[in-house]
Amino acid sequence: MTHPLSSISLAVLLLFSSSGLAQWREPPATGSPRNTVPDRTTLSGQSGMGPLLIAKLLDRGQNARKHRAVVVVETDGVRIVDPQAANHEPKRDEAHIQYRLDNGPAENSTAQTWIFHHLSSGEHRIRVALISSDYHQMGKEQVLKVRVP
Repeated sequence: MTHPLSSISLAVLLLFSSSGLAQWREPPATGSPRNTVPDRTTLSGQSGMGPLLIAKLLDRGQNARKHRAVVVVETDGVRIVDPQAANHEPKRDEAHIQYRLDNGPAENSTAQTWIFHHLSSGEHRIRVALISSDYHQMGKEQVLKVRVP
């Protein structure tokens, strides 16, 4: 013989199980830090993370006083190749670096250090991007600002 209280408990459990009674109210903490992963924009047609581009100004103040800017680039998830050597055929894991000062022409290179000489006084923007062999931007560009006295 079954106890009337146990059959009521079973009925209540079945009734509320579909409404999410046993679900998490908030995701459990994983212990991983938030907002510390660099941007790695996913490329079209590629699963996982896209290429990583980090551009920094080397000795910003000292070089600005000398009317120059030295850009140092780090990459990950992509091989830096000359587009001519790749016959301008794009591959998801190959790119070159494009540097642009203000609204000037783009300078395409495989060099991960680039120096802009003879900068005029004032504020300048340097844009750095990873570019495929058929000259399409991969991921987000980095914009660096330098003020030359």
